[in-house]
Amino acid sequence: MRVNTEGYPVNVTKRFANILEESINGTDISIGEGVIVVFHDPSYSAETGGYHPVEVMINGKGQIQYVTDLAYVGPPPYAELEKELDFDFSLGLFQQMGLEYPIQAGKPMFRIWQANFCEYHRSGVYEVSVTPC
Repeated sequence: MRVNTEGYPVNVTKRFANILEESINGTDISIGEGVIVVFHDPSYSAETGGYHPVEVMINGKGQIQYVTDLAYVGPPPYAELEKELDFDFSLGLFQQMGLEYPIQAGKPMFRIWQANFCEYHRSGVYEVSVTPC
């Protein structure tokens, strides 16, 4: 599968697209209507921190539908995994800690988030799973 880098309201880099493509193409999952790619740091917890889990939905045409960064919210042992950042390209929305904004308001945050994510991935902190939609 090729992941499109064009036509988004924010700049999706080739580096990010390559990470997604390698994650998907390294499986025997049928793309069909699309896939959800989850990047997870197995040591991440509310008590010790770590690298936030990330979920990316890509449709069958290779278009990213959303990118969601999750984080624990609340004090342990009552902390729950919640959306911290959500870039929903299909709806044109950027969400940060439950507040919604037009996706254009999230451009600077996406640029920083994307660069950080790519570096975290390069350093090998994530386990990756891919599931069909």
